[in-house]
This record gives sequence, structure tokens and C-alpha cells, in this order.
Amino acid sequence: MLLALRNYQQVHSWHSSDRCGCAGPVQNNSEWRNNPKISEVLPESGPGFCTYNREADGKDQVALADTIRFVTDLGLEWEKESDVPFQVGDMSRQGGGDFPPHSAHKNGTEADLRPFRKDGEMLPTNINDPSYDRGRTRQWVTLVKKLNPQSVVLFNDPELIRDGLTRYYKGHHNHLHLRVDNGLDQQQGC
Repeated sequence: MLLALRNYQQVHSWHSSDRCGCAGPVQNNSEWRNNPKISEVLPESGPGFCTYNREADGKDQVALADTIRFVTDLGLEWEKESDVPFQVGDMSRQGGGDFPPHSAHKNGTEADLRPFRKDGEMLPTNINDPSYDRGRTRQWVTLVKKLNPQSVVLFNDPELIRDGLTRYYKGHHNHLHLRVDNGLDQQQGC
């Protein structure tokens, strides 16, 4: 229980301060605004993935080139394991910065994703719904961790948390929040 509380507190401070789970000093939010490197748009779909609730021209699915490459490479690998694509939602805005209602999604390294459903439908679900497919969601998170061991996945499935695959964060019963570790220096704003 103490470990779970410590993990929650670390994730809470990470999310509330937009620390991205990295150690070290955090630069002020203005470093995440008008960052020309946060300019790559995720394709609407590709091998192993598709998008949902996408705004016109993907303006809500912009990220650093390394993050876009990770998601598309993850899709290629995921397609080898599953015939059901993963679904990507909000990432960042062009240039980064504030992205209401999110407290994060400022620096081009994050993405929201839907958990998998047992029926394979491209629809929402949550950890308490009978349609939720824990096995496939576990398989996907395991692949993420294999390809990028330092990545952080926030998702409130208690079994995945217990197994060290995801971390608890309020409001994450119905979606996963992925933070890709791009090896960026915290001094430069994650």
C-alpha cells in the first residue's frame, strides 16, 4: 500500500507540474509554447493504429518528430501481434503549450489512447465496463515498455498497476495516457 501511495504521489506531482516524469528542474511553461519542434502531425491512420475524435487537419495530434515516429513504429510492431489497431486521441497542439482541458499535453511527448474492447470495436470503454479487454490492453502496454522502457503509461486498471505496467492518475479509467521518453534533457523542458 505504501508503494502504491508513493507511486500515486510521484505521478500526481508529475502531472500537476507537467514534469513528464523526469527528474531535475523544470523550465517554465513558456518554453513549451511556440516550440517549432512540436510540429509533426500524426497520420489519421496507419499500420496498427487509427485516431479518434480527431480535429480538422489533426491539429490536436501534433507532437515532436520522435514521438510521431514512436507511435507509427509502435503501430507496425503492434500489427504483428494484433488485428485490432490501437486508437490515438489527443497529443499536443502545434508549437506546444496549453491544451485545455488537459493539464499536460504541452511538450509533444504525450498521447491519450483508448483501452481495448473485447469486441474489437473502435469505441470507448473503461476498466469497469464488461466490454473492456484487459488482456489486449496489457499486451499493448507490454509492447510499449519493450520498445521504450522509460515510457510512462497512466491508466487505472488495478491489475496493470500492480504489475508495474501503468500508474494511477485521477480520471484515467477510460483512457491511457502515454508519455514517450525521447531522452530529452529536463533542463530543456522535457
